[in-house]
Amino acid sequence: MINPERIVLGRFDLEHRRIEIYQLAGGSTTSVRLRRIAPEPAVDLGYINRIGSPFSRLHLYRAEWPTELRRAAKSKATAIWHHAARHEAEVEG
Repeated sequence: MINPERIVLGRFDLEHRRIEIYQLAGGSTTSVRLRRIAPEPAVDLGYINRIGSPFSRLHLYRAEWPTELRRAAKSKATAIWHHAARHEAEVEG
């Protein structure tokens, strides 16, 4: 089985982490995935579904982040998603 192409929307720093926001080609345009790319090794952190709606929610796979860190990650990821939707370009944040 071939893995779907990742479409990188942008990246941002959160404390010591460098996080990449991406979507899967052919997947939902109202969800994004979060992947920590630094420090190594790269690891998928989770996803936000229904992004852009009042019902969006950040789902983390393994990380236990305090509420404020979760809010910051969701806010930055949502801002990148909005920017990419408007400009269809990768964002460095």
